[in-house]
Amino acid sequence: MTETSTHGRDHCSTLVRRQDEDRWLAAQYAKTPLRGALLALAALRIELRRIPSQVSEPQLGEIRLQWWREGLEAIQAGGPPRAHPVLETAAATMLADKRWAAHIDAVIDAAARPLYGEGFSTADDLAGWFRETDGALDAIGALMAGADEGVADAAAKAGAAFAMAREGRVMAPNLTEDIVPYAERMYKVAAPELSKAAPEVAPALLHLSLTPVYLRKGERRAPLRKRMKLFSAMAFARF
Repeated sequence: MTETSTHGRDHCSTLVRRQDEDRWLAAQYAKTPLRGALLALAALRIELRRIPSQVSEPQLGEIRLQWWREGLEAIQAGGPPRAHPVLETAAATMLADKRWAAHIDAVIDAAARPLYGEGFSTADDLAGWFRETDGALDAIGALMAGADEGVADAAAKAGAAFAMAREGRVMAPNLTEDIVPYAERMYKVAAPELSKAAPEVAPALLHLSLTPVYLRKGERRAPLRKRMKLFSAMAFARF
């Protein structure tokens, strides 16, 4: 591993540990090659999600999203990565595979919506957006780990439910009463399929097992409960 890729890997690990501990904890169960890809994927999610808070107008956000789009396209075409630790890490992992190109492009398209201050009118609207963003990235993670299409589709559904349970009440406070029952129903449909995933695929899915914890606890942290739930999901396929 080169000094550049080591720096990128460490950057992604630190970024995800600080800003998305759930995915960081889950990734620790993965073997080294997959772990790097999952952390790069989680770091990409963080980078895309924080763009709206970093710009003063939509056009500037669109420019940043396009920068990420072009940077990912370059490494998927086999070119050198741009000078950014997330792209450097992605280039050294399965995330650079062309198979995910169209999926990632669609995620970047969907990531533009918050730039324009559009709210969410219904729980179905919110769930649809989360499935196009977080859920789509979770499906990519599952596919990188070797999941079949059925498990990847379940990961997309569960990923939307997880995001709704963890963040939905902040993103759409007008839908607070609808979010919990909607996310609960969505997760219950997906969970049985997640439990069928092979052990080597599980690290890409483990964070989704925390959905019931967030449905009960909301935004409150439950560090011990989270770690116990992740271990149970890994050891016994309990989603």
